Amino acid sequence: MRKRFLLISTILVLSAFIFAACGKKSPSSPEASSETTTEEAATEETTTEDNTADTTAEEEKPVSTATEATKDSTEEVTTASKKDEQAKPKTATGTYNGFADTNSVEIELSNGTFETFIVNDDDVKTALSKKSEGDKITFTYGAVEGQANKEILSVK
Repeated sequence: MRKRFLLISTILVLSAFIFAACGKKSPSSPEASSETTTEEAATEETTTEDNTADTTAEEEKPVSTATEATKDSTEEVTTASKKDEQAKPKTATGTYNGFADTNSVEIELSNGTFETFIVNDDDVKTALSKKSEGDKITFTYGAVEGQANKEILSVK
């Protein structure tokens, strides 16, 4: 009888905890963010009305959200197709900046842009690991289907 009572009590307590936890809105949920935005907008309207009474020369500027800022600052990333992979490899010259991780390196190209290249070939990894950061290198690279970064095929 006592074991049964403890089992039922434990189930009830856990159920109550689960229902209470599920009822709360997390800060990242869409409902919670829309409520927060509404509250912020109401606060901003009050502040704007107060500021408008003080100075009438200032115009209201829309507040950019983090999503809008991210959209503006990111480039559209395109992945290589089978046709790109079959294209003739290209040769480039740049400044070797070191390994970004075990399979990719960063190189400052001769036009001043920085690019990350994939390195899959062990011979190429060995050749690059012998280079010092800041060394000028000439390399051959090509596209890899499904990847945004190009792959270094050889290093001179």
